[in-house]
Amino acid sequence: MITYAPWADPRLARKPGTQPLDPANWLETGADTAGQMAYRRELIETEREVVLAALPESDGAQAELRDGVATHTGKALPDDPSPLGQVGRMVQEDFCLLEQRAEGEEYRLTAAILCFPSRWSLAEKLGHPLTHIHGPVPDYTDDLAKRVNRLFEGVQVGRPLWRANWTVHPTDELHQPSGDWRQAEDGPLHIRVERQTFLRLPRSQAVVFGIRTYVDPLSALTDAQAFALREALGPLEANEIEYRGGADLHRATLDALR
Repeated sequence: MITYAPWADPRLARKPGTQPLDPANWLETGADTAGQMAYRRELIETEREVVLAALPESDGAQAELRDGVATHTGKALPDDPSPLGQVGRMVQEDFCLLEQRAEGEEYRLTAAILCFPSRWSLAEKLGHPLTHIHGPVPDYTDDLAKRVNRLFEGVQVGRPLWRANWTVHPTDELHQPSGDWRQAEDGPLHIRVERQTFLRLPRSQAVVFGIRTYVDPLSALTDAQAFALREALGPLEANEIEYRGGADLHRATLDALR
């Protein structure tokens, strides 16, 4: 049994699939908390330039996010020279800060603590707008891009949103900063689900994009979840299959779900 199965939930299946979120449930912990937090602290120490990046213009939003996380969790601030480094040592969520330069412009990624990327590089995305960030996604159509931009513009203070997405990986590795989606890997198949949250900071007006990552073996799916996943994988077109890991992984997943 897994925590989230967005492919099986009609509310979440249609992109972007956002739902209202109780502010009290902004952050989540679970049975994986101790292990993930230990790994986060290790990555912040050993891979700092990979997992943490910020533009100078984001200083105010970084401090505001840090204070918000500390207030929400009731935790003392850990020892780290960066507000985002402090955040990364307090909670399992990764956070991307997106800000507008001027009204009507696209939101741009101005800072992030990203310990658990799903095969994308923070360095390649920093400073870029939403459309550029989602460029590699095959079904990120002009219509979807407009809807996502409206989503970010519409996030209101005190009224966060959430959605979830999923991928199948031949590994349970959380830290995958490679931009090469064709990297060959062999191992037991796992379902990777990201619970993604959208929260407006009241002072800076930045939108905080939170990512709480869950990784479970494919064998943990219930029969109903496995059936729904087969149904979701079946109609995928070749370009999306390639984006999600390639034809070999696609076939292996379908075989494992039979």
